[in-house]
Amino acid sequence: MGVVTKGWWNEFFPTFRPLFGIKPPKETNAEVKYFIKKLNLKKGSKFLDCPCGIGRISFPMAKKGISVHGVDVIQSYLDEIQKKNECLKLPITLELNDMRKIKIKNKFDAGANLWTSFGFFEKESDNLLCLKKMYEALKPGGKFLLHVINRDWIVKYFEPKGWFNIGDLKVLQSRTLDLATSTNHDTWHYVKDGVEKIHKSHIRMYAYHEMIVMFKKVGFVDIEGYSNIKEEPITINYRMMFIFGTKPK
Repeated sequence: MGVVTKGWWNEFFPTFRPLFGIKPPKETNAEVKYFIKKLNLKKGSKFLDCPCGIGRISFPMAKKGISVHGVDVIQSYLDEIQKKNECLKLPITLELNDMRKIKIKNKFDAGANLWTSFGFFEKESDNLLCLKKMYEALKPGGKFLLHVINRDWIVKYFEPKGWFNIGDLKVLQSRTLDLATSTNHDTWHYVKDGVEKIHKSHIRMYAYHEMIVMFKKVGFVDIEGYSNIKEEPITINYRMMFIFGTKPK
């Protein structure tokens, strides 16, 4: 067991759990197929999923015979994976830890930080440390994928408020974008059966050129980025970024 640090994420993510249902299985399966090819994974390869959430990517990866190590700071997420895997018995190991604190060296063929699980920390050095820890965990020649929202898209299409439903759960967001720090400050209102829960999140948003600098700083080479799994170029008109780097051999 690693070191579990306190932050906005501790209370935020247990309530966030229903939002994993936003991603349809068809989309997840298409992403996993692309990731496996792009990261040069095959049966028996070792993959680091950090943070792993409820195993949205870990399970389909493991079903392909890839050995997955999932790291997350939310115990209830790991418990959910463990319980589900009691029947499936897939090659998945789990670790409760802060992604700044993992102590794995030269072990994995590939790793990923997915679905905008980056930029959680107020100190820029801490966000950089997350990349460094992933870099250290890879074998020489190993590949890394970061999947995050495009900061430039956020600026162009920024909306201060928004809402959506997931079943009988209504989610309302109030957003403030601090241009001095590129930090998105969100207040989330979860309303179900007349009961409201309110949580806040604070995520540093990055432009593609900033991520290139950070990737290079920790040692990654052969850096490339795309807006989607069709490998269209990253532009201001695309919401997401898939950024790849390789640890030199």
